[in-house]
Amino acid sequence: MGGGDTDLSERILQTVRPDLSESVALTDAEVDSTNDQGNKTVFFTDGRKVQKSKSDAVQEVPAKWNGAQLVTDEKGPQGKKMSRTIELSPDGRQFYETWHIENGKSGAPIVIRYVYDAANEYD
Repeated sequence: MGGGDTDLSERILQTVRPDLSESVALTDAEVDSTNDQGNKTVFFTDGRKVQKSKSDAVQEVPAKWNGAQLVTDEKGPQGKKMSRTIELSPDGRQFYETWHIENGKSGAPIVIRYVYDAANEYD
């Protein structure tokens, strides 16, 4: 791998690195996700255009519902196609975040899945 590939790999890792904790709130037209560092991702589910963020603390992402799954189509570093699926487990005790990242070299996508446990009500 050349230096450029290493830089790209690190940027992709920064994008998909899991948070230690995440708080999720649902409204009619959006899903707000705030991580343990106070950074917020707003998933707009009503088809509106998103604005290019001026801050790393708030990111706006277009999303759609596919049944109970929240699905995004995003562009990663160097324009690589990425998608993310977020869904609640059947028992409501976990949620799953699955990333699919375009991999130009092999053609097969890179798939990363994170599982978050729900916090106890009394924490």
